[in-house]
Amino acid sequence: MKQPTITEIDQIRNAGFRPQIVGCFLNNKKILFLYMEKHKLWQFPQGGIDNNENMTEAFFREMSEELGDEFAKSYDKNILLFYGDKVEFPKYSQNSRELKNDAGQNIFMKGKKYFFICAETKVDVLKISNSQFDDFKWVSLEEGLALCDKIEQSGKKRIMIGALNELRKIGLL
Repeated sequence: MKQPTITEIDQIRNAGFRPQIVGCFLNNKKILFLYMEKHKLWQFPQGGIDNNENMTEAFFREMSEELGDEFAKSYDKNILLFYGDKVEFPKYSQNSRELKNDAGQNIFMKGKKYFFICAETKVDVLKISNSQFDDFKWVSLEEGLALCDKIEQSGKKRIMIGALNELRKIGLL
């Protein structure tokens, strides 16, 4: 999958979708899942792509913010964009957050467009106090699919299962 340009990312915004990057960290055929107590959810680290920011810049910035600088220094910088999908929010949730395009115009936000990026790491320890999460674990494909099966938001569940299946398909998990 080819990384979109800054212009293409802005076109996604103009269509009403906030572009997001999602980090999938692999270590010995296991993938990193993180737990957020306030949402009672196991998930991958993720965050928005800022205006006029390319996907690689967003990935390194967001993963440093989400997981801490120490972990961010530990993974391979040869990253792979391997999957993309979008989630359209229910009508009552649309436009509940601010979205602006690169020209600064307000955009009606319909949902989010997710770009899944994987990186290999030789480190399997994460200092959780340096992260925005409450716990972490490295899991097999089967364990990851079981965690995803417990996700209540249908869109998030669908895209996370899709990403895990794509990692299996390309032989990384």
